[in-house]
Amino acid sequence: MTRWAVLGGGGIAPSHLISLRRAGADIVGVADLDPAARDRIGQAFGVPTYDSIEQLLERGRPQAVTIALPAQLHLAATRLAAERGVDVLCEKPLAASVAESNEMIAIAAQGGIRLGAILNNRGYAQTRWIKATIDEGRWSPRLVAVRAAMAQFAAAPAAMVFGLAIHYLDQMVWWLGQPREVSTLLADGVALSSIRFDSSAGELRLSGVGRSSIGVKVDIEGPEGRLTLGRYGIEGFDGEFGPFPEREPEVEGMAFGPGHLLVIREAVEALEAGQPFPVPGAVGRDAVALCEAVVRAGENHCWERVA
Repeated sequence: MTRWAVLGGGGIAPSHLISLRRAGADIVGVADLDPAARDRIGQAFGVPTYDSIEQLLERGRPQAVTIALPAQLHLAATRLAAERGVDVLCEKPLAASVAESNEMIAIAAQGGIRLGAILNNRGYAQTRWIKATIDEGRWSPRLVAVRAAMAQFAAAPAAMVFGLAIHYLDQMVWWLGQPREVSTLLADGVALSSIRFDSSAGELRLSGVGRSSIGVKVDIEGPEGRLTLGRYGIEGFDGEFGPFPEREPEVEGMAFGPGHLLVIREAVEALEAGQPFPVPGAVGRDAVALCEAVVRAGENHCWERVA
């Protein structure tokens, strides 16, 4: 059984802990500066808690950690883990910038550790079914359009892109391949973006200005069929692809959906088998690069290449 720890005890930490526990990992502790967060996690999960990452790494001696900290802390946490030969599985976004993402990848390579990214939209049966139909040549989407409408989402457009849209931008790349360039309109509480791929297009409409939230809808259109994907399930479907997976049940304690279960389980299994993480740090870096391009295009009012 592999020894895992969680760095950070905030909002996403329960999803990491539940997923690690279901994957059969040996959870040796959680680190967080906030005493209230430590108390909450300790009582809910019955695991040791520490007030610093260094203390957890030295006393708990994990073989791997998940990072459940704010993005601006990911680089420093990765450096601490790499110095001790501890593998790192990092929550999205991989880092606060492409430059920091590149540094994390370099640190992992120099330290001889695995670096993986958690992009939990890749962990649903429905999104994997869509990926399979594309990879098998049964569907050639020409457009993936994301409509995300939150209630009074009090954040700058850039924070909205990195905090929410990154899931769906990565999903586009997963399905359609590497993007070429983007164009964006940014306004207070709104981001509208067009993404150009080699033979298809992506569209992002992200807003946080309404009175209520309608969540996120993803429309996928191609000559073979049309589909609308909602929260954890396919809501509308027109095509000859055969039966699609049913909506996955919610998991108590996982506020952001059950997608973490599969992506973390596969990471745990890969570590135990001595294999690289299924979603490597480079994929997380590419998701950050697309977010940066979306924001940069809005600030510069022109089409921007994706770095």
